[in-house]
Amino acid sequence: MNIFAMIAATLTPMVVGFIYYNPTAMGGAWMRANGFSKETMTAPKPILYLLSLLMSFLMSIFLWAWTTGAGGTDGGLQTITPDGHSYVTFGHGVVHGIIFSIMVVMPIFVTMKFFEQRKWAWAFVNIGYWALTVIVMCGILSAWR
Repeated sequence: MNIFAMIAATLTPMVVGFIYYNPTAMGGAWMRANGFSKETMTAPKPILYLLSLLMSFLMSIFLWAWTTGAGGTDGGLQTITPDGHSYVTFGHGVVHGIIFSIMVVMPIFVTMKFFEQRKWAWAFVNIGYWALTVIVMCGILSAWR
């Protein structure tokens, strides 16, 4: 396990979130979907950022094991296929991120949308953020073993 890849992957949700949820990007749509306005928004407490980083680290550990198959620690069997294709690429991680987004992220948010009676805009904004975030995290973890 590459500690620098884990640090980068752990920071990815925060970096992507700062960009994605900016009012000039998807932040405006997110605020409308939740019924928020600039006047009702308050700054999160610093402890929430620390807890978010801890949750991102836990996610990074899972995604590392799922994407890399233990990162080639089994003597290299997980890094090269029989036809010579390398699993140690950003693109390989992207495929894992897309699969995870379709099979895990989307069902979670669509189910929440139904039972919490949320708007489809809410689901789409959040699915987009988490799909983009997971895709980048898996890409980093796969390429930078």
